[in-house]
Amino acid sequence: SNKGNIAGSESSSSSSGCGSSPSSSLSNALRSRLQPTRELGQKERRNLGWRPSRHFSTAGEVGRTGTSSSSTSLPGSTSFQTDSTAGEVETSQEGLRRARSDLLDSWADPNTTVYANPICSQMDQLLLKCPEHEDVLALLVTHRGVFFVHNLVTAVQVLGALAADGSIEKMALNAMLQDPRYDLLIRDLIRFVPKLDFLAMANIACSLRQLGHKHYVLLSRMLTPLLRQPAPDVTTLIRCIKAYTWAGYTAQDDFYAHFAGVLAERIEELNPAQIVDACRLFGDAAQYQVKFFVAAEEALLTSGMLEEDMEPHEVAIIAKAFSSHLRTNHDALFDAIARVLERDASKMQVQDISSVLSSFRRLALKYDAALEAGLLGVAPALWEAWVLRKPLDDVKPSDVATIIEAAAFFGVKSDDLLRPAMDYLDDRVDEVGEQSAINVVYAMCLTGAISTHGRLLLYLFRKIGAGTAWEKHKVRVFQLWLAQQLQFPWLDAKLRRRCVEGGLRAYVLHRRGFGCPFPDNAREVAAELTELGIPCRLFVPVPDTPYEVDVVVGDRKDALLISSEVSRNTMQPVGGTLLEMQHLKARGWRCVVVPRRLWMSLESAPQGSRKQYLEGLLSAFKLPSGQ
Repeated sequence: SNKGNIAGSESSSSSSGCGSSPSSSLSNALRSRLQPTRELGQKERRNLGWRPSRHFSTAGEVGRTGTSSSSTSLPGSTSFQTDSTAGEVETSQEGLRRARSDLLDSWADPNTTVYANPICSQMDQLLLKCPEHEDVLALLVTHRGVFFVHNLVTAVQVLGALAADGSIEKMALNAMLQDPRYDLLIRDLIRFVPKLDFLAMANIACSLRQLGHKHYVLLSRMLTPLLRQPAPDVTTLIRCIKAYTWAGYTAQDDFYAHFAGVLAERIEELNPAQIVDACRLFGDAAQYQVKFFVAAEEALLTSGMLEEDMEPHEVAIIAKAFSSHLRTNHDALFDAIARVLERDASKMQVQDISSVLSSFRRLALKYDAALEAGLLGVAPALWEAWVLRKPLDDVKPSDVATIIEAAAFFGVKSDDLLRPAMDYLDDRVDEVGEQSAINVVYAMCLTGAISTHGRLLLYLFRKIGAGTAWEKHKVRVFQLWLAQQLQFPWLDAKLRRRCVEGGLRAYVLHRRGFGCPFPDNAREVAAELTELGIPCRLFVPVPDTPYEVDVVVGDRKDALLISSEVSRNTMQPVGGTLLEMQHLKARGWRCVVVPRRLWMSLESAPQGSRKQYLEGLLSAFKLPSGQ
């Protein structure tokens, strides 16, 4: 409960507390303090009109914020009324009544009493009628003596609503945030945080978001009280989390863990839009919230909500959220997402397809049909943009780069997409960032676009290392340096020295040295081949390359590569393994990959399973009958 006003919250005067019973007649001193309020209210009714904002969903949301312990509400209703001022709100001007009908109807109900003090109600009505932020700030000073805690919350909500609907210009908003009167409001809110309930604190956080004011002192002060009080409903809870996520509170593990548990328990109350919002919020958090994501996956799959009720854009958000923490326990959900992409790829925007394919790539899940459908869904937009020679708002170079990199990562080639995509990027090479440049150059190395788009390759290769994005992809950058030495040494551009040295260090750590990354497993494979009577050699270096073949079968250039870089659902080589195989293939080698995880799992299988597996792999080499 929010008891007391600002002037008398620390005194024992019964006439100033919001929880005290209103007397039939006010004292002379209180009348003198209240008189300016009534005069200003009459002036407002003559000259000003309150404009309802969509940011106040109901008047009840504002009214419940600062009610006292003696206030009551009508169950299932959002109608509120003061005990002595409802008739005063009505005006004889018909035009003004129509303009404010929504607000007054929600505040007028003879069976409901919310405010235990009529002054608190009058102040709320004055604040809600303010058409400009200057009027709100003026009331904060001129009527400070009769402000209640609930009125403080209403004041910051009104300011937030005015900023959100564009009533405050950017320069005026910046000046207001530095105004001493606004600072006084913030300090009062900080002072009375212990008296606020969950809804009031959520409204304050949302209002700060509307104002664009990340006041960390106030937001941090409300963190612990928010965890102690129950959330009134899931909508308010999601609004509160969204405001704190906007403010940058993504590493507050206690905050997200607490509300993740609450939403997991009430997951059945969430509609599809709320589930999407919650997934996006917890996907942006630093810590993986297993309770919520497990409950959300079950709700999405058991009810068929994902494939039947959600729009393609919402499916893309779900895919991005569930892949953000690189957890591998949601494969069933991604199977359903792949079916949605395969079915609705033609209806999806380029950005949505990019998000879905990027999530598949992050989790190393290969869905051939979904990938091909996604590439076909992007191709018409790229052809249109390339033919018209003008940029399209919904086709960003970063999204195109992500799509072609994801396709190359899984080894999926599409001639219908490759040419228009490269031409589109060639026309807008200035808009391609360093991260996208790394992705595109990698895709060009795997798809053969190096020979057809040399100018684009030159411009993009120069971007690598120009910023700091390469530091997150040091292994990939060094692989591109190797690709330059082996595939396009003629390029008139060199990778920066810091990128080569940093990439070499990361590459060696990634492969556990300069040679075979898994020598113990390679020796096990060689031992099994020897028992089968097949001659083999271990750790054979490839001339003029940095590569070393793990196991060479027979006298020809037939190689077995033990690799952990494979797709998790199909066990096919992906990423850097594909690039290595392409470099070896250009030098006459035929390579077959032995997935390390699969090979290790055969150790506990029945005896002879590994030999049978190797015999199946060797059939790809088509060995002569004598070997």
